[in-house]
Amino acid sequence: MKAKEIIDSVSKGIPYVMVISYILDKGQMVISDITDEDIEELEGNAMMTEDFVKNLVRASREVVKQCDQDDIIRLIKSEWCCTGEVYDPDLDQYVTDLEDDYE
Repeated sequence: MKAKEIIDSVSKGIPYVMVISYILDKGQMVISDITDEDIEELEGNAMMTEDFVKNLVRASREVVKQCDQDDIIRLIKSEWCCTGEVYDPDLDQYVTDLEDDYE
C-alpha cells in the first residue's frame, strides 16, 4: 500500500493512525500547501516532541501529495478496521471495494 510505504519512509515510527487523524483534522488542501519552511518553524508541546510533530506533518504532507484519494481511503479502512463490505443481493454475497489486499 503506497500510503503506508510513504509513512514508513518519512515518519520514523509514527503510527499510521496519527497520520490519518492529522490529515482528517487539517484537511488535504491545507496540508498540501505546507512548505519545508513551515515545518521547520513547528514546535513540540506537552504531549509530542518537536521532532515528532515535524515528522508527523512531513509524513502527512507526503501522503497527501503522492497518494490519490483511493490510497488514502484504503489506509483509513485498513487501520480503522473498516472493511467496506456491502451486501450485494444480485450476487448474494458480501462484496468490497478493496478486492486486492489489506496489509
